Amino acid sequence: MLSNELIDAMPVHLVEMTPAGLMEVYVTAIDGEFGEMLDEPSTPDLADYLKGNGVTLLAGQRGEINLAATGWLKSVADTLEKGFVMTIDYGYEADELYAPMRKNGTLLCYYQHTTCEDPYTRVGAQDITSHVNFTALVSEGEKHGLRKVWFGEQYRFLLGAGLMEEMLTLEKSGATETELLKTRLALKKLMLPDGGMGDTFRVLIQAKEVEDPRLLCMRDWGKF
Repeated sequence: MLSNELIDAMPVHLVEMTPAGLMEVYVTAIDGEFGEMLDEPSTPDLADYLKGNGVTLLAGQRGEINLAATGWLKSVADTLEKGFVMTIDYGYEADELYAPMRKNGTLLCYYQHTTCEDPYTRVGAQDITSHVNFTALVSEGEKHGLRKVWFGEQYRFLLGAGLMEEMLTLEKSGATETELLKTRLALKKLMLPDGGMGDTFRVLIQAKEVEDPRLLCMRDWGKF
């Protein structure tokens, strides 16, 4: 089962820690416009989710909770008899995702290749996403027979999987300089670290009923 930028597109609950405890952010109408209000969480699963992931939000800190993602992974695990689940997306482990420096969470909108932090503008015309909590996917998978076999940045996965070997093969294939340049630029975008896709995107591989997986991405870098 392979997914790429699937989890970040699922609906999330937005919560905020207040002096009165954990509250959920609801959408309301204020003077005919969309606005927000805080109220009791819609389900106790939200507090359980944070506790289960070892997350403590600071006063005033917001965060997203993707209950749909864990439900999806359970259905995948129930369906898969033997094999791998490979999830590619942008996100972090829980301690980094809910770190104090992300006081406003990670909810972000995309409109014509530009970003916006206001989900109440251009309603229906812009994408709304949030970063993935990979800790939750790992722990949920373990409950249903999916064992984590590899997790890391996209550039590490691609290097381990043999991307450079593929590039060397392409260089010797007789491709034109224009074709080679196009491929080099594409690879650079996929692998560029320091804020690029190379380290923004993570790859999680989970296995079911596979006793000794030997994937290329698991190779020792010093041996190839």
